[in-house]
Amino acid sequence: MGQMARILIILTLVLLQLIFGVPEYFFGNGDYWLRAFTYSFFHANWWHLAVNSLAIWTIYKNPCKPCRDLLFPFIIAVVVYPLSFRPILGFSNVLYAALGLRTPSLKSKWWRQTPVIIFLVVTVAMVFIPKISASTHIAAFMLGMGAAGTKRLFQDLTSDCRRYL
Repeated sequence: MGQMARILIILTLVLLQLIFGVPEYFFGNGDYWLRAFTYSFFHANWWHLAVNSLAIWTIYKNPCKPCRDLLFPFIIAVVVYPLSFRPILGFSNVLYAALGLRTPSLKSKWWRQTPVIIFLVVTVAMVFIPKISASTHIAAFMLGMGAAGTKRLFQDLTSDCRRYL
């Protein structure tokens, strides 16, 4: 199921790129909310799409339920959209949010996995590339981490409450 979900996501992004390219409304002043809800599905060029597809393939390995695993990260990506001062495109904010949501505690060995280390190094490098909005990527990751931490805290509190009831 995980490999099929990754292939389906990548094929959808490729088809959107083939059919629409980059819609003109991304460069206009209007349609703010339309841009906020659709920017994740369009890419600046084929190189951009290839890099995001590689990231999907590397990071999104074992999705439990594709809709659940991508809906909340997509919502985070929409919330993060206003942090950019120029038009942004690409699926990477959804990936950063999903990675943040999957972040366990800092005590785990999760941080030592090669794809995660590469992803974090690329994030640091993005700060120095002028055409990439590093602030939105970092914000998506941090919001995902915050949501994951809040969920763990809520689960701990409710399990403590159940123990005393």
